[in-house]
Amino acid sequence: MLEVLSRIGVRTSVIALLTLSPLFGQTSANKVIKTTLCQLISDPQQFNGKLVEIRSEFVSRFQWEGFVDETCSARIQAGAHYFLDHLMMQQGQYAFTTLDDDNTHPERLEWKPIEPLRSVHLKIDGNYKKFRQYADAKFKWPDGGVCQECPLERIFVTADARFDYFETQTISVRANPQTKALHYSAGDDPNAPLGWLVLQSVLDVSARSVNPSVYSNQKPRNVSLEEAHELVKAFQKDHGEGSYALDKYEVKEYPGFEFFQAVPDPPSGRIHYPVDLRTGEVWDEGSCEKLASPSLKKLQSAIRNRIGLTADEYRTLGRPGPFCEQ
Repeated sequence: MLEVLSRIGVRTSVIALLTLSPLFGQTSANKVIKTTLCQLISDPQQFNGKLVEIRSEFVSRFQWEGFVDETCSARIQAGAHYFLDHLMMQQGQYAFTTLDDDNTHPERLEWKPIEPLRSVHLKIDGNYKKFRQYADAKFKWPDGGVCQECPLERIFVTADARFDYFETQTISVRANPQTKALHYSAGDDPNAPLGWLVLQSVLDVSARSVNPSVYSNQKPRNVSLEEAHELVKAFQKDHGEGSYALDKYEVKEYPGFEFFQAVPDPPSGRIHYPVDLRTGEVWDEGSCEKLASPSLKKLQSAIRNRIGLTADEYRTLGRPGPFCEQ
């Protein structure tokens, strides 16, 4: 399942703590409320902390899984646990924040007591196993690589879940007013509201097959975010740093590059990895070195074949890495 966590100031990966359980704002209601995804996003406070039953399309992508409804542009992540559930193990306070809030001035935040939500225990039955079978069915490239962005089934699910809502995607947490606050963030837009569905049971699931040709017959394209992530992981693996997470970020001055930060800081000193989305080249931002390793070279060759980049085109597209023009 998805795992998502970023600690501000030490940019951790979008994906880190989905194996933990319930959080803020308790509810005594035992009734499961039938509703829709559109209603959840239009009036989230009404459903916060409550058990709901929904039917909607479920999407499983690279670093994101959840329910979607295109009629109202609703997208709510889902999983067996909430990414901040581990905080229910603590006693203390939390405050909604933004990236601009400074934890060195906690007196400026509106602190509230942490109150654990109802426990939700996922029912792993035949419906759930069938659901996961559909969600995990992904297209495989001729080179053997799996494309997480390429589902082979379009899935529609009826499910019971606890709905959790936050005013923003960033919060600060502290044990008491005398202790230092920790700042957490999740999602690509840290200042946007955050909703999450903690699955309790899958009541019904159906699927329609997707023709694999929609992926195999693609026109020439750039390297995807998933492939850029894999390229850096391949290099890390060859250097004994495969366990280090990667946090994606952007540098607007360098369009056409995807940037990753290794966390925590690896002993090699390599922390920032720009990836050229036209060619699949991976750079060490600190030394301006074009990186190479056996696994990386093999994967670069496979990906260039996937995206339709010929050897002649590759030679003409060469360029320095970011911040390496001089």
